[in-house]
Amino acid sequence: MWQLWLSGIIGLWVLISPWVYGFSDNTGGLWNSIVFGVILVILAIWAGYSGKQNRS
Repeated sequence: MWQLWLSGIIGLWVLISPWVYGFSDNTGGLWNSIVFGVILVILAIWAGYSGKQNRS
């Protein structure tokens, strides 16, 4: 279960990293981080939700 939390945190970090590291003016890098960050967060949520259904 901790792996799902870690995946979600990494997804959030990838999502906010353009502003933290200051490359938000680079359009390609910005959109790459946004898209992959959102994908990681969605997959972590989906995996956590499907894992709870399998345990019941």
